[in-house]
Amino acid sequence: MGKKYMLYVVALIAVVLDQYTKLLVRQNMFIGQTIVVHPTLRNIFDLTYTTNTGVAFGMFQKIGPGISVLAILVVAIIIYYNNQLSESDGWLRLALGMQMGGAIGNNLIDRLFLGSVVDFLHIHYWPIFNVADSCITVGVIIMVILMIKEIRQEKLVQQSGSND
Repeated sequence: MGKKYMLYVVALIAVVLDQYTKLLVRQNMFIGQTIVVHPTLRNIFDLTYTTNTGVAFGMFQKIGPGISVLAILVVAIIIYYNNQLSESDGWLRLALGMQMGGAIGNNLIDRLFLGSVVDFLHIHYWPIFNVADSCITVGVIIMVILMIKEIRQEKLVQQSGSND
């Protein structure tokens, strides 16, 4: 199996984890309910069931339907880009797979079938989020790290070339 399939495996894992955790929340909690995970975390982290029709972290509540169209476009671009990558771009494929899985979980499955996104992970002083949001965020962080690494390598090559 070629490395280009890694993107699809990562995306599938992200979608399954996201949808499974949201199913557990929908089946075991009511909207607005908060569950304290552990007494020592009471003022830091809990599970709070909310829904969101906007984009990440509840912003732009009125544009939810347009986000599904944008998500389809993003997924198509990621699939196209994945086919252009070299075999050595494993970390980039991981990052893109996480982003694609998050986009499919939140912006396609939830919005198209439920009409809103289920959020439940609540780190206090931060908007409530879910596994798909986490996948997108971690995927973006990995991409930023890769870009910084690439920029540093280019600078080193330029510096070593100018020393000759």
